[in-house]
Amino acid sequence: MPNKKIYRYTNLELLDQIKNGSSKTLVNQAQVELDKRDLSHLELNKLEEEYVKFKAYQEKRRDEPLTKEEWFNFFFWSFLQPNSRWIKDSFSESEYERFQTHGFDKKTKQATEAKIFGFIFWFIIATVLIFFVFPKLGL
Repeated sequence: MPNKKIYRYTNLELLDQIKNGSSKTLVNQAQVELDKRDLSHLELNKLEEEYVKFKAYQEKRRDEPLTKEEWFNFFFWSFLQPNSRWIKDSFSESEYERFQTHGFDKKTKQATEAKIFGFIFWFIIATVLIFFVFPKLGL
């Protein structure tokens, strides 16, 4: 959340910043902002419950493997997408960066493996075409 002003944080994001913030300044700013919102004890208790659910969901997401669709995207499309100076929008690269940013280590490792297997697959396809198919066609 580096590009977001502290007053735009949700209550859940503020609580997460307070509990897990690495910068004392940001933690203090988050605490001041949460205090400004003047939440009742009932709202604070509900926020704590939501925070526990949020953290459990976050941990679950960290341990999830790639879905079949994600795996096939990394396997097949990593090498077929245009790679020009003007087009910087590569789905597999942006997904890979998102996995790294959010700490999805298992998905990052599996994405790397899928890209390697994809490279080997396309290399074998190109080799077969060059040495076996094209000579028989007279090309």
